[in-house]
Amino acid sequence: MRKNKILAGILIAMTVMMTATACGKNNTKAESTQETKQQAEASTEATTAVNAEVASSEQETSEGEETSEEEETKETQPITANDAGDIKEGLFTSKSGKYQIMPPKGWSLDEDGDESVVAISSPNGEDYLEVTYVQGDDADGAREVYPATMDEYKKLISRGEDMEFVRYDVKNGSDGSQTFRYALRYKAPQDGVRYYAISGSYNAATKTYISAAGTIGSTDSGVEGQIEAALDSLKLK
Repeated sequence: MRKNKILAGILIAMTVMMTATACGKNNTKAESTQETKQQAEASTEATTAVNAEVASSEQETSEGEETSEEEETKETQPITANDAGDIKEGLFTSKSGKYQIMPPKGWSLDEDGDESVVAISSPNGEDYLEVTYVQGDDADGAREVYPATMDEYKKLISRGEDMEFVRYDVKNGSDGSQTFRYALRYKAPQDGVRYYAISGSYNAATKTYISAAGTIGSTDSGVEGQIEAALDSLKLK
């Protein structure tokens, strides 16, 4: 738009200069008057054309700014459940279709994540199922590297007699791949957590990490079985 305004000024200045030059070359009053009139008309036409071009440019710029604002609004809108995937007939499928899991019946998908971190919560909001999926160069940094034995891991996270391992199963591949599944139970809730279980894998060849973790805060013992069933259902496609 600034370029068009400069162009308009140049064209108008050239027209005025042509008029002045033409007037100086005429010898008679009649000829001067006639040519001056013609040059004035030409100047008016040129000015009108330039103004129309500038107005058109300003309109295009305005429309472009409105389009940019609309695109920016779309980019800043909050993430919804649709960015993660959806639950149909009790089965959650990620948006890309790369993994599935069957959460406990009646649990709902939280609307503040995408398929890399999916949270599904119980009706009372005290229990959660979270799936983490990362593929590519960030996969290695997203995971926790677990020790081969439960005794080694106990030394890292032990909270005394209040915590007990329900199970601990870790398998390591020669290329750095790892599968893992363990569960912890607390006699007294730790930070509101009474039971925690996780299952997943890291594939070094495909640079893929996936895990499903259940966090239970409610006192309903039946939820433990529901969480374990959900972990069993985790599947990469």
